[in-house]
Amino acid sequence: MTSLSHISKKNLTLFRQQTDPLADAVISAYFPERRQELQQVIDGFTSNSAELITSQETLLVLYNDVRNKSEHLSPEVLKAGQQFFNQHASDIMLLLGMLSLPYCYAAANGAEVLIHSKRILEEPEKRLLETAEFVFNVCSRNAFKPKGKALTDILKVRLMHAAARWYAKNTMEWNNETLGEPVNQEDMAGTNLAFSLIVTRGLKKLGKGISSDEAFSYINYWNQIGWLLGVEKSLLPENNKSAYVLERNIRERQFKPSESGRMLTQSLLRYFEVATKESPLQGQSTTMVSYLLGERVSDMLGLKSSVDDTMLFQPYKYFFKFQNALSLRNDSYAAALKQFKAVQKGT
Repeated sequence: MTSLSHISKKNLTLFRQQTDPLADAVISAYFPERRQELQQVIDGFTSNSAELITSQETLLVLYNDVRNKSEHLSPEVLKAGQQFFNQHASDIMLLLGMLSLPYCYAAANGAEVLIHSKRILEEPEKRLLETAEFVFNVCSRNAFKPKGKALTDILKVRLMHAAARWYAKNTMEWNNETLGEPVNQEDMAGTNLAFSLIVTRGLKKLGKGISSDEAFSYINYWNQIGWLLGVEKSLLPENNKSAYVLERNIRERQFKPSESGRMLTQSLLRYFEVATKESPLQGQSTTMVSYLLGERVSDMLGLKSSVDDTMLFQPYKYFFKFQNALSLRNDSYAAALKQFKAVQKGT
């Protein structure tokens, strides 16, 4: 048995039938009749120091799981990951929408859950802003401190995933045999890589000089987040090599052309066309996304850039490298958050 056999393609098949039992138990206890009651309880959970006011046993078990795990996180790992995010925050937030999300949409089976959310299709900006807010909250220097929001957001995401599973299995003709469980362990591991490994690759495409140690500091930070989100520890890479192998195996198993993936991507791109008006990326968002994703994944999502568009985009690649070589832009968590709040006000 090799050290990476646990993330072999064969074993990943088993993970498609595994979810998050603790979160699923909460949804089973509240859905469908008591959904509003659950929402009211969660709405009152606004910071890490807030007490969860409930007598519902399954919700208390989930709450304690998140809180107890957080007490075993490495301070050194958290500090290194937060420093990395602070250094590259604006670029990471750009990559979130233009790389991480469309990358996830290329996973055809997983996209089947997302396509049935009208909000994602009709209001992609809200999905993007909610995801961005989550990333800010879990990556800030105060994320796990009493006034931070990492634990509250992580609990809410686990419940959101469990609710998506409930809706998929109760309102759709979901085929577990062919698709796996909705929002299963393989899907969650792939998403975690989209927010970590794939982001570090995107930063390099933006001309950032990132060492392998720096890259893994961010991957390992998201390992901590993934663990709290209910991802099995065996699906959290221990080093750069295992991250590479896990991403490759999931991609080769799950990435393929799908109507759902194309629709989700087109919805996102329509938003980008509006959002990038009067910016350097005006009219270039599709080409930018294609550049970041690479040709094979872009083709799966139906992204076609004309020869003229590709030629027009060439100077951007050199500008990224030139900008970083001369340190023309100072990046930080504060600068990125200020920009994010400005976007929030405009929506």
